[in-house]
Amino acid sequence: MPCVAVNFTAEELRNPKLAEKIRWDLDRFDLSPDRLTIEVLETIVAGSPEDAAARNLAALAKLGCRIDLDDFGTGHASITAIRRFTIERIKIDRSFISRVDKDQEQQRMVSAIQTMAERLGLETLAEGVETSGEHAMLGQLGCAHVQGFAIARPMPFDDTLAWLTQHNTKLGTLPQIRGGTAI
Repeated sequence: MPCVAVNFTAEELRNPKLAEKIRWDLDRFDLSPDRLTIEVLETIVAGSPEDAAARNLAALAKLGCRIDLDDFGTGHASITAIRRFTIERIKIDRSFISRVDKDQEQQRMVSAIQTMAERLGLETLAEGVETSGEHAMLGQLGCAHVQGFAIARPMPFDDTLAWLTQHNTKLGTLPQIRGGTAI
């Protein structure tokens, strides 16, 4: 796995020793900080830039950890807060993803989020993708990363390698667009 994402509660993010503990654990296991993604809710990012959570996020970003903004669109995160915390990716909340393949309003909302993210130099990830139709539409709208039951249900770690092998075999060779036509 190139990267693992971890959700922290507001209380955990306010622990004044969190950044040092993570630095120590990364060193102890000889892991590069860019292999750790910290997922933060909008409510955390919308808080005061002077609180412990903000200081920890800044320290973790400076260390080289990735910071993702979770459940985007449901809270009060400002563009200023997104820039201040060096957010690298926004995770588009399921409420915008549900029925995106059938609902033009949902498509317009996801398209607007995609455009904003692109202009800010951010990646996007669609959360809660449950159907192949949603997955296909999100690809058409430019969302490069998805997660949800349409990809896989939660599984025990021991089943992961077999699932990855089966999934990659199922994908086969994907078509590539060259010169305006699919090959």
